[in-house]
Amino acid sequence: MREVVLEERAELGLSPTDPLDPYAMADAHGIPVYGIGDLLDHGVSPEAFGHFTLGDTAAWSAALVSVGTARLIVENESHSPARRRSNIAHELGHLLLEHPFDRVILGEDHKRQFDEKQEYEAKFMAGELLIPLAAAARMAFDGWDNTRVAETYGVSKQFAQMQMKGQRVRAQRAELKYGFGKSATATSN
Repeated sequence: MREVVLEERAELGLSPTDPLDPYAMADAHGIPVYGIGDLLDHGVSPEAFGHFTLGDTAAWSAALVSVGTARLIVENESHSPARRRSNIAHELGHLLLEHPFDRVILGEDHKRQFDEKQEYEAKFMAGELLIPLAAAARMAFDGWDNTRVAETYGVSKQFAQMQMKGQRVRAQRAELKYGFGKSATATSN
């Protein structure tokens, strides 16, 4: 899956460590992104709009929607910009992995229906799109904290932590075993 991300980033002219704009990536794939408010004129009821944007904002984030052979993304614009970027990257993960549209989004009980494996894969892809392994490794070895990572890559601190934790462990082990890393650099100056 990382290879797919690297190919996509290269097609956008990005290195493995450059920040990625998921909206630009969606545009490059010809996928328009609409807020749920944009759909009020197209059949979304004011009640549904209010439920997802004012009432239970955590109930729904975004969806990749199939319209014939075309695709579009509808997002919950009540979320923070960092969360929205993550949501869009997640939906693009579904697209890049060519997940099928063979399930309904909401069941008869109005609860979300999803394939756990596909959701896990899309979550992984979102992480790699927004903070690739190469970037996480470099930042971990350079001692970046979650705030700096989040600000640089346009994600939440929680998202930064999720992507950085494994690489921080590697950096700490390398520092202990080989004596290089943030602390070694700081003491050698």
